[in-house]
Amino acid sequence: MENHSEHGSHSPPKGYGPGGHATLGGLSVDADGLRFVPTDTHFTPGDPLDWSFQVVTSSGNVVTEFDEAHGQRGHLIVVRRDLTRFQHLHPTLDADGTWRVESFTLSDPGVYRAFIDLVVDSRPMTLGFDLFASGEIEVAPRPDTSPRATADGYVVDLQTDEILAGEPAELTFDIRRDGEPVSRLDPYLGALGHLVALREGDLAYLHVHPEETSPDSGRVEFGAQFPTPGRYRLFLQSKPDGTLITTQHDIRIER
Repeated sequence: MENHSEHGSHSPPKGYGPGGHATLGGLSVDADGLRFVPTDTHFTPGDPLDWSFQVVTSSGNVVTEFDEAHGQRGHLIVVRRDLTRFQHLHPTLDADGTWRVESFTLSDPGVYRAFIDLVVDSRPMTLGFDLFASGEIEVAPRPDTSPRATADGYVVDLQTDEILAGEPAELTFDIRRDGEPVSRLDPYLGALGHLVALREGDLAYLHVHPEETSPDSGRVEFGAQFPTPGRYRLFLQSKPDGTLITTQHDIRIER
């Protein structure tokens, strides 16, 4: 698995809006004539496995060429279907089109959704596939909304006005430590933060990236558009003072 990389800003690939992907994805194993084909779909909880998958065309050919997006040729997001157990990984790509993740682990029993976020011939897409870890599932309760989250001594507050379905929205995350804004946000994947939003129910995937903010402001801002009313869980990744943290925030969109 490749390490996270950092890179300068650049124009987004065709099909991307200023906030990230132009459309929701991850609802199907097949999109735009491409299929997500994993080697294994059943796992023993907590047991690491060298896992691999391919992206295959409708005619059965394996895709071997992928464009870079946010410093990587592939972003693998894995989350349990109760919207917990979040992982963001960067698999390596072999010349024959096989993507590999060493010591891939599903930590607890449950049904997970794996999303592979790709750009092929300048077309961004997200394919999804369900993975299974056997055993009795303990579903964690979730709050209706949760604008505040903590991680590694940092407090992250989501600030936003009323969000309407189908309308552009501004999402601002203030990151503090000991009651004060953090003095420095380091780049992560070429920006000051990374945000994945998943819709409750079908786990429709919305992948956005931040607007320009100052690294010494202690703040990350995103532009997003949520297509329907409902509950969404947001997974924010940022690097205050060089420490990569992940926080979870729940929002409800009424109309």
